[in-house]
Amino acid sequence: MINEPLVFIVILNFNSYTETLRCLESVLDNDYSNYQVVVVDNNSTDASKEILDNHSDKFKLLTNSTNLGYANGNNVGIKYALENNADYVCILNNDVEVEKNFLSELINYMNVNENVGIAGPCICDFQERDNVQSMGANINLFTGLAQAKGKNTSYTSIKEDSLSVDYLGGACFVARKEVFKKIGLIPEMYFLFFEETEFCLKAKKAGYKLICLNSSRVYHKQSATISKYKGLSYFFLNRNRIVFMRRNAKLYHKVIFSFYIIIETFARKVLKNEPLSLFRVYLDGLKADVNNINMNQVNSFFKKS
Repeated sequence: MINEPLVFIVILNFNSYTETLRCLESVLDNDYSNYQVVVVDNNSTDASKEILDNHSDKFKLLTNSTNLGYANGNNVGIKYALENNADYVCILNNDVEVEKNFLSELINYMNVNENVGIAGPCICDFQERDNVQSMGANINLFTGLAQAKGKNTSYTSIKEDSLSVDYLGGACFVARKEVFKKIGLIPEMYFLFFEETEFCLKAKKAGYKLICLNSSRVYHKQSATISKYKGLSYFFLNRNRIVFMRRNAKLYHKVIFSFYIIIETFARKVLKNEPLSLFRVYLDGLKADVNNINMNQVNSFFKKS
């Protein structure tokens, strides 16, 4: 491609340099030429910073003095990209392996379709590579859930070249610089989960299209880092659903959601034998400061792991 736009690929690392180096191996072999890679270390407590620094001739390494979560960590990389004249920013989880053409397919499509603000690949399972994890989703403000498209279907059975969606998974997406300038960076008050949901919702409300492109494909291990910390994923996935609704839903959405969440919680107790402490998690979401992270609460999960 002549005059290829400059793309920055931002990869966040926390105590998982082995995953990050494996991810980088596939990223640095992609067939798009005008790109730079930024690795952001989110104040790892293992040997990540030293080991990644030994490989930093191939990428820019930024190090945070504290771990403020997925959004804040990625935003450090996004700010660096925008300050260095990025046309596009690709957010990529470190537990992802990419196809050689994953980036060129996305950028070529977005160059032709200027109304597309954010685009993402078809995300498939790392082990069962024909199995689709995500092709984006539609956001339902009555239930506080993103209704996944294509999940657990066979990649080879997909007939659509592209899908218009409300949401693209944070494992991998590409956004234009104009999107960040118009709606801001990824919301930082969630720490983990729902931050990319709100970011996508804001982009959609701002008039941008979001597209999942079938010809671009990556493979995702699913929460390889956060699964190390017991209870972290369960707590924030459920708590932040409430925070997301408080921040983004209209009154009539919230009224219906209130009835829905009570019925759903009892159903989860009966059908899945989930603990009634789930109500306490939801209560925490109702009491939470919707504009700030409670780091004492966050750190309690890391201390007990």
